[in-house]
Amino acid sequence: MILKSLYLQDFGVFQGSFDDNRIDLEPRVKYNRKRPIILFGGLNGAGKTTTLTAVRLALYGKQSLGRTVSVQNYHQFLADAIHRPKGKVLAPNTAGIKLDFNFGRQGEVIDYTIKRVWTVSGKSVFENVEISQNGEHLKDLTDQQKQAFLNELIPIGVADLFFFDGEKIADLAEDDNNSALADAINRLLGLDIIDRLKADLGVYLRDQKRDKLPSAIQKEMESLENHYQSLYSKYQSQLADIEALKIESTELEATKERLNQNINDLGGAWASNRQEAETKEQALRARRNELQGQIRNLIADAAPLALAKNQITNLLKQLSDEQQAKRQLVLQVELHKQLTKIQSALIKSLGKEHKKAIEASIGESLPAAAPIDTDIIHDISDSEFNHLNHLITKVVPEQQAKVKTLSSELEEVEEELANIGLNISRAPDERRISNVVSELGEIENTLGQRHTEIKQKTEAAKATLREAMDSLRKLRDKEKEFGNVTNLDQAVTLADRTRGLLESFSSRSRETRINTLEQEFIKSFAKLARKDDLMITAKIDPETFNVSLVDGAGQIIDKKKLSAGEKQIYAIAMLEALGRTSGRNLPIIIDTPLGRLDSHHRENLVKNYFPTASHQVLILSTDTEVDEDFYKELSPEISHAFEVAYDPQAGSSAYYEGYFWRY
Repeated sequence: MILKSLYLQDFGVFQGSFDDNRIDLEPRVKYNRKRPIILFGGLNGAGKTTTLTAVRLALYGKQSLGRTVSVQNYHQFLADAIHRPKGKVLAPNTAGIKLDFNFGRQGEVIDYTIKRVWTVSGKSVFENVEISQNGEHLKDLTDQQKQAFLNELIPIGVADLFFFDGEKIADLAEDDNNSALADAINRLLGLDIIDRLKADLGVYLRDQKRDKLPSAIQKEMESLENHYQSLYSKYQSQLADIEALKIESTELEATKERLNQNINDLGGAWASNRQEAETKEQALRARRNELQGQIRNLIADAAPLALAKNQITNLLKQLSDEQQAKRQLVLQVELHKQLTKIQSALIKSLGKEHKKAIEASIGESLPAAAPIDTDIIHDISDSEFNHLNHLITKVVPEQQAKVKTLSSELEEVEEELANIGLNISRAPDERRISNVVSELGEIENTLGQRHTEIKQKTEAAKATLREAMDSLRKLRDKEKEFGNVTNLDQAVTLADRTRGLLESFSSRSRETRINTLEQEFIKSFAKLARKDDLMITAKIDPETFNVSLVDGAGQIIDKKKLSAGEKQIYAIAMLEALGRTSGRNLPIIIDTPLGRLDSHHRENLVKNYFPTASHQVLILSTDTEVDEDFYKELSPEISHAFEVAYDPQAGSSAYYEGYFWRY
């Protein structure tokens, strides 16, 4: 199968006719070789996953949303999928998808075109499906027959193994009870059809046996069955409602992402905390004024003396020397006074005739006074000297340190003010983004309501299922109680035997295909894992589909203990193994999980998976997943690329051939 072209008419975020939105999907020949990869790049919310949604919707209609989705919910999905032009009063009431592809059947390549168009009229949705084979319309088929024809061509259970998004990968990666894997294997093997046939035969057998019972017992069992059917129908309806809410939530999440991107493009990232920034700016300005005032006061005091450190040190020494000289001078004067008094007293006592002897004796006994070399210039008092000494040795250093601390804080405040001022200047006028912010608020409120509804409806569905199962148990007990009915006719006997044959066929088919699946998984995981990853093999129980992961030493590994990257690689390897086991040669569409992998796992996926995954590989990526390095790595296998760009002014997206930095 080759997907050739996809056309969109007013679908999702894409505005315009089929001719306005044609996407060429067919691999192109470059350097004499057909390259398999078509790369779609787009920011989150731009609409790149619409490619996958549109292909699935074109092929499978209501079934593309899930097996339990009701017609009402499907029609609501179609109505919601019609593009809503920005700023226009009149919106289109019709949308459509057209898909061109070819398919090989019995050695012949046949061209097909599917055109699915729907129109909303009041509260009703009218859908029209057209299928062309080699240019000729298949006119004689009803809508149900057309869908059955497509399902026969490419069974949806098989397509799920080739057209998968990040959610499909995540389901398998986090599938601790193997329910997702069991569903995939059942669909792959067609065992779901066998199970339905067995169930139908079981109903036939029960009805035939019940006819042999007394009428009172029949009525009791009929009442139990009707009660069960009523409850189970209610449960199915509740599941459909939940599925519809989940689909709506997914669309709302995409819209929310897109609106956030619009706000960021308009500078909204700065606007969101502008008021907080302005409040902080006022506080910083007040602090700056306070710091400047404190620094001015210190500068007006003794702090400037620190600028003349050598001079004030010399001055302090000079003053200290002067004080010492003054003390020596005072001491000498006082000593001279005392000696004079002593000398006078001795002369008076001994007589004047001893005057010379007394003077000589006193002069010889005392050393000569030391000369005073310091000039007394400033002649300050001791209290004045002590004040200056305290000022220079204590106050000036303290004030100098405080000025330094305050200046450092002032510098930080100035820098922070500059940054906040820049952020405030980046923030747009609130009027420019108010409408988008208002719309985002409404989306978030609606999203919160939907999450609450999903939780409430899930609990209600569980309660309904419990009640239905209780009713079914009572019915089965009655069937066992009156099950030994004789005189069954030949048709019933054959039906009973057929159920046994189906059981045997189902069991053998499981074992054969699961053995193939195990071998394909081992090969896929080995080529995708890093060298330092665990070398894992898989054993799958054919009855429960429980997967036992076994390391190189033969030890069973708890899947929960795998790293996030290993779980993603496990899921991709399992999907590839399932696809190869199916024996189908279909294109692959993958919403790349590269953003959830480390660099080594990403490199392995780029080198060893994408180029060989299929003859046609559509990769949906952001610019951070397939970046310039990975684009260069994939380049030899890339046929062509598209960028899906959203225009916030027009309120719509468009496909442009090229890839972010490469046109």
